[in-house]
Amino acid sequence: MLQGNFLARKEGKLRLGTYPYTYARVSVMRSSLLAKEDYHKLAKMEVNEVISFLQGSQYRKEIDELAVKFKGVELMELALNRNLANTWAKLRKISPEELRVLVSAYLLRIDIWNIKTLIRAKYTKLPQEQLQAMLMPSGGLVSEKLLAELAKKDSVEDVLKASGIADYGYFSWAVDRFKETKSLAEIENALDRHYYHMMAEFSRRIPSDGRLFREFIERELEISAIMNVLRLKRAGTAAKEVQNYVTIPETAAALIKKMIAAPSAADAARLLEQSRFKPVVEDGVKELVSSGSLVRLELDLNRQMLKRSALLMHQHPLSVDVILGYMFAKEIEVRNLKLLLKSKKLGMAREFAEQQLVMV
Repeated sequence: MLQGNFLARKEGKLRLGTYPYTYARVSVMRSSLLAKEDYHKLAKMEVNEVISFLQGSQYRKEIDELAVKFKGVELMELALNRNLANTWAKLRKISPEELRVLVSAYLLRIDIWNIKTLIRAKYTKLPQEQLQAMLMPSGGLVSEKLLAELAKKDSVEDVLKASGIADYGYFSWAVDRFKETKSLAEIENALDRHYYHMMAEFSRRIPSDGRLFREFIERELEISAIMNVLRLKRAGTAAKEVQNYVTIPETAAALIKKMIAAPSAADAARLLEQSRFKPVVEDGVKELVSSGSLVRLELDLNRQMLKRSALLMHQHPLSVDVILGYMFAKEIEVRNLKLLLKSKKLGMAREFAEQQLVMV
């Protein structure tokens, strides 16, 4: 549990100061991000035109390196992932130790996401070339080299044993359940609980000048808990069982407990309309009630969190929040570009794709 140990190895509050050199470097990196007008141009382009446009940007190095073996959307997905990994590595390099701890805390979420993607791919026997394009190297615990090794593993169990995310004993019971039920739910819940525990403990160490970073962690844990409850309720899981599977964040304990006790997923979702989440959940709740789909609700909750968090780099230019804000904005940019490329590949309407973009 290398990265987890790095986050937890020192007790007490982190000591954060001002880091003018790092902030100046991040400001330069921020200036390379795409503008809103760029997205409007890209939305009107064909895939080859998008690639040419991005070759004139910060993505040129990765595109050129990979263009020898790949082309089209696959080329761009791999280039975007590699560029993101290179960005995280650069942030680590220019940051003093205290800021590297914050960067590592942020990247743990991407490590967990990658492991989930890997085990789902092994379960569905997804071809390795497709899996490679889906992974997002973070430069953290699960490095690009390790991801490539994990992608070659034969089974879900082998991936977890070699991942280094946590001692395998932490997951062994969940793997046993998976073998019985053929459902990945137990394993994914175990991964979530590990992440929740690590981040909840870490958030308590963040001092007042890292308040907005702590708030991001809390919001992310809340949204994850909300979505887990709704998925389990939709699957007909009994309230007592739901409570065993969901880690309840202190900041939304009352709401989550009410949702767990609700008779159905629809009833649980309607409770969100009576909470501070009301402004962003209306359309998602309607979709869940009418069709049983959670896609819109999850998308809207995550979009709100990402948009709010990315504003940190504008609102607090001389604090640690500029680091987190840039990381959010960069991840959002890669997400937006992947969405545009996939929408073009699938022949989706331009207007629909543009509506799904998160602008910061």
